[in-house]
Amino acid sequence: MHAMTIAHAVSITGGLSAPSKMPGQAYGLPTAHCATGQRMAAIPGSICSSCYAEKGFYSVYHKTVEPAQYARLHAVELAIASPEYRAAFIAAFARLIGSDGYFRWHDAGDLQSADHLALIADVARATPGTKHWLPTREYSLVREYLNNGGTIPANLIVRLSAMFPDQPAKVPASLQGVPGIDVSNVHKHAQPVGRACPASKQNNACMDCRACWKPGAVSYKAH
Repeated sequence: MHAMTIAHAVSITGGLSAPSKMPGQAYGLPTAHCATGQRMAAIPGSICSSCYAEKGFYSVYHKTVEPAQYARLHAVELAIASPEYRAAFIAAFARLIGSDGYFRWHDAGDLQSADHLALIADVARATPGTKHWLPTREYSLVREYLNNGGTIPANLIVRLSAMFPDQPAKVPASLQGVPGIDVSNVHKHAQPVGRACPASKQNNACMDCRACWKPGAVSYKAH
């Protein structure tokens, strides 16, 4: 059997993105399909009201970034709907990630359903040598996935993201104690709650920091 080519893997998954200031690759979806994010974006002062994925690189290269994001969304929808496509999607993802040690889900966009989280968990299981980080504001979808018997693989950190700067996220009682569930915050005026992301002091790059892929709260400086 011939190994899957990179081109074929890209055609199945919609391809990965490569944030230049982060280790490894990422997978971004259109922010227009963030259910909680779109509601929060309408609330002044919320983190989503000044979404970084609507600014900077994402806005400058909008004409090329958005079609790629929609291609990925379509691939996710196909993988959720079809067991055959799901198997191909997972294999293709593993081919594209390769030996990368770190991967970020959703440098733009968010979970679409509990089935979407199940798909991500299966990709993580298929790539045990890679540490996966998934930030999300879809708390209820994480709860639904776990209530349906889902588990978080040891190489996946699911971070429940704060809704407002200086208002730290809290793990709901129903999710407390679940391995792999953590939080991320944003600090603007108050002291950071959790490890302060050093990126703002080092050209907005991770450099040698890998806190987002490790247990423990992380706090990012407001953009």
